[in-house]
This record gives sequence, structure tokens and C-alpha cells, in this order.
Amino acid sequence: MIPAEKLAQAHLLNQPIYVTGKPISYTAREYGLDPASIDKLASNENPMGPSPKGLAAAQKALTEANLYPDGGCYELTQKICEFRKVASDQLVLGNGSNELLDIIAHVFLGPDTEAIMGQHGFAVYKLATLAQNAKPVVVPMPAPDYNYNLEAMKAAITSKTRVLFLGNPNNPTGTELPAKQLLDFAKSLPENVVLVMDEAYTEFIEKDAPDFLPLIAEGCPIICLRTFSKIYGLAGLRCGYAITRPDIAGLLQRVREPFNVNSIAQVAATAALDDQDYVTLVRENNTRGLAQLIAGFQKLRLPYIPSRANFIAVGGIKEPKKAFEFLQKLGTIVRPQPAMGDVLRITVGTEAQNARFLRNLEAYLKSL
Repeated sequence: MIPAEKLAQAHLLNQPIYVTGKPISYTAREYGLDPASIDKLASNENPMGPSPKGLAAAQKALTEANLYPDGGCYELTQKICEFRKVASDQLVLGNGSNELLDIIAHVFLGPDTEAIMGQHGFAVYKLATLAQNAKPVVVPMPAPDYNYNLEAMKAAITSKTRVLFLGNPNNPTGTELPAKQLLDFAKSLPENVVLVMDEAYTEFIEKDAPDFLPLIAEGCPIICLRTFSKIYGLAGLRCGYAITRPDIAGLLQRVREPFNVNSIAQVAATAALDDQDYVTLVRENNTRGLAQLIAGFQKLRLPYIPSRANFIAVGGIKEPKKAFEFLQKLGTIVRPQPAMGDVLRITVGTEAQNARFLRNLEAYLKSL
């Protein structure tokens, strides 16, 4: 038998694997816990559950699960166009915005090309780049701010640069940059660089978020990514979308898989866009939750990175892997950030979940 690695493309042999957050069922089995007693605060999921309107639409759509989904996502596309005031030829739908990152890399990256990203940006930026045998150019995001250095990113651009990835607010740091600074940066980039704005958490800062749509209309090569996984609570259905220039969208459509967004996700996302009262409730819960967690960190005298997303990173955690295991045994799943040192990332939960996490974290600190 020929080993698989002998058949594979050589550049994939060292491809890192994305590590997902631990599921509740796995932790329950591992530690003999009741699944209902476990709080998963590791994957930036919505603690308030799915959008009620989205959930109702999904349940109804299940009766037609024997049929293939609409490959063109017509109803959802029209709803997004109405909601975001864009044309249908500017949209590309994806199996979560994660798939769209892979599609973008597939279109614009390859051997002898480069993509620029921040040191503490979303891990998939690098994974998607490496999968296309392109070079990731990683720009430092030093402590204590852990934010993007736009001047350094611009200085890193070469004739080989094709894509520049930015998240705002950024995952896993939760940091944001002022809208004007980002817009000025976007306008200053050379035409050979596609700016990919990952706006997965933008709904949490909607009033302060930069609006890239006028720049796209002017012809700037910008792709804005949104998802229904976060504030709309539809992470399990996997649905996201890109807004960009029509010519760029056309290229992305060429490599988009047929039926990549399932029918349940399409109808749920369409209905969720009409659930803006729910979005407001989620945003308000998140604001209160961040304040609750910050107050707890201050009481415990732990440094933290100010966040505008639905998670927050806390530092000063001795042996964070040990802390991760300790907290799991007590029913709280969090996410260590080894690239950032003594840091844990915590999803903002309900008031009760946040309080339980802080009690468990204090217990860990006292155990040292």
C-alpha cells in the first residue's frame, strides 16, 4: 500500500489542523458530569439560543429536507439585499463565513503569492493561506494591546501580496480599531491587494462599525464577511455571506460549491434578519455580561483585554492548560490561547454562567 502522504500535495503535509472548542457531550463523558450542568464558554456561541423567528422557520423547513436546497439562495439573497442595501450580484453565500475565507484563498492565493494577517487574528486566515501553498505574512500584535498595527501591515505589502485579512472586532483578542482609521487604511491600499474584512462580530458594535459599502461602490477591492452564527445564534446551521464588487463576487461564485448552504440554514437566516428586536436583546445581554466579567477580573486582580465582541480574553492565568482542565471538571469550558501566553478566552454567557465561571476561576487561583 502506498502511504497517503506519498500521494498528497507536498505543501499539505505540514498543514496545521484547526482545533475546535470541546463539545459539552465530550466533557460530560470525560468527567462524569450532567450535560445540563456544563457551561460551554469556549466557542463564542450565543448563550440566548437561536433567533426565535429563525428557529421557527427552520423547524417548518425540516418537512422538506428531502429536497435539495435552492442552489442560488434566492430568498436569502433578496432579504440580505433589502437589509444591507446592496445588489444581488455583490453577494456570495457560504457555509458560514469560514467557507468564504477558503473560497477567497482559493481564488486569489497560490504558489509565489502572499497574504498578510495579524499575529493574533483568526486562525483560519493562516490555514486557508497555507492550504493554497501561499505564504502567510504574519504581522506582530504585541501586548498589552494585542491590536492590529495597520502601518506595519501596510509596510509588509509586496508585489506578491494578494490578500490582507483583518477582523474587527478581532477574534481572539476582542479588540477593535476606530472606524475612520480602518476606512482610511482601506482607501490607502494598492489595487493589487484584496482587503478581507471579517465582520463576524460587527453586529455587537453596529453603531461604531465602519461602513465599507461606499468604498466597495467606488471600486475598492474589499470583501466584507458577515455570519449568522454569532448575534443571530445560528452557529449550528452554518450560514454566512460576503459583500464585494460584482466582478470579485463573480470570481468567488466560480469556485463556490453547489448547494453549499443547506435549505434549513437559508430559511432560518432569512427569518432571523426580521428578528432585530432579538438582536437588540442579545447585544444588551452581551454588554451587561462583559461588564460583569470585567468587574470579576478586577476583583481577582487579573489583567484583561478590553473587548467589543461576545467574548473576552483574560491574562495572568498561571498554567492556563491546567486552568482549562480544572475549570472543565467544575463544568465550565473555556478556550486557552497558547499563542498569547497566560491567557484564557471566555465567551460572554448568561448572568448565571458568568458568575459560575468567575467562582470557578477564583477556586483555581486559590488552588495554586
